[in-house]
Amino acid sequence: MLLNKFKTKKVSAILTVGECLKRKRKELNISIKDIGEKLKIKISYLENLEKNNYEGLPPDVYVRGFIKSYARLVGLDPEKMAEMYNRERNIESKIKSKFKKTKRTENKFTAQNYAIITPKIVTVFFSLLILSIVGYYLWHQISSFNSTPYLFVSSPFENQVINSPDIIVEGETERETIVKINGQNIFVDPNGYFRENITLQPGANVLVIEATNKFDKTAKETRNIIYEKKLEPVPINAKNDDEENAGVDFEEEMEYNIEVIGP
Repeated sequence: MLLNKFKTKKVSAILTVGECLKRKRKELNISIKDIGEKLKIKISYLENLEKNNYEGLPPDVYVRGFIKSYARLVGLDPEKMAEMYNRERNIESKIKSKFKKTKRTENKFTAQNYAIITPKIVTVFFSLLILSIVGYYLWHQISSFNSTPYLFVSSPFENQVINSPDIIVEGETERETIVKINGQNIFVDPNGYFRENITLQPGANVLVIEATNKFDKTAKETRNIIYEKKLEPVPINAKNDDEENAGVDFEEEMEYNIEVIGP
């Protein structure tokens, strides 16, 4: 009889960013392949995002960019989705840090685990540390010299059709990088974010976005945009007036062409 006094209560599960995007995508009946082709993002990245497999994703600055594009495409708030992703990553980092700290405290050291620190060991340690720093610096410089800069254009989409002559071009790139749209320099903030309003011509337009770093290495993205200009309807009254005026002119011309015969 006591069991009848207990009531069940539904607990709403908190969805992750990947789960929110996946649910909305399925509601719109859009395949993950279509999302990847539309946004020019690897299918594996989208699958890892929807499965909350953060280890299989690229750097966060790239992930935040295509999360905003994904959210905008399926009708979700881009900024809210990016903020949710940041919170999830912070929580994951704290959990990992706490787990590592717990593992360290569980390991009990004995007297045999301790090493005797001598001046020779200290010298060798700092020598290796300096060599590692110098090696990393040289590797980073060579890698930067040989590689093109990172460039991600979140808007507009490829083959987008619009009815307005103005379109916003925005995206992200590396710091200290020059960005051009069709050969014209645009402003890039200190974090590498750019946003520019472009005026289109009626018909097909090609937007070439280029990012050039200090080593003169250039990354390029192309967007083909179609501007379909709306045709203004012709007023019916104006058409009737033109026909009436044409009739009046014809009558006047007939009057002038009549010859008078007689005395």
